[in-house]
Amino acid sequence: MTEHPETLKDDIRQFLRLHLDPIDAQRVTSGKIHLEVWRAPDKPRAVGLEMGHAGLVNMWLARQHVPADLPSTVTRMDKEPTLNGWTDEAGKGANSNLNAYVEFRRKKISRLGVISVGDAVMVLEALLK
Repeated sequence: MTEHPETLKDDIRQFLRLHLDPIDAQRVTSGKIHLEVWRAPDKPRAVGLEMGHAGLVNMWLARQHVPADLPSTVTRMDKEPTLNGWTDEAGKGANSNLNAYVEFRRKKISRLGVISVGDAVMVLEALLK
């Protein structure tokens, strides 16, 4: 079941503010317009969030931090590093602003599309463990 998009985004941001720390972009040009990046306190684990999509939030994670037991309601797309970014099997890339963060640069990453707060919290709690 899809939750109201603004409620979904507000609830995810509330969880982030309570449990994770925002990361400033290491490049001025990336800003935080299309991407927000948060880190688990005292851990080298980060999540990039694209909140500009209707009805879902894209969560970007380094692949080694993706929970093994993702619910079937979460869509996953794995991306492989290239010289300037990432690509998947279909040749589609990733948010280029991820390159501004050392937590993602040149790493295998995954995009998780979530449509419920419960799914988002499950992914975020895995980062905190």
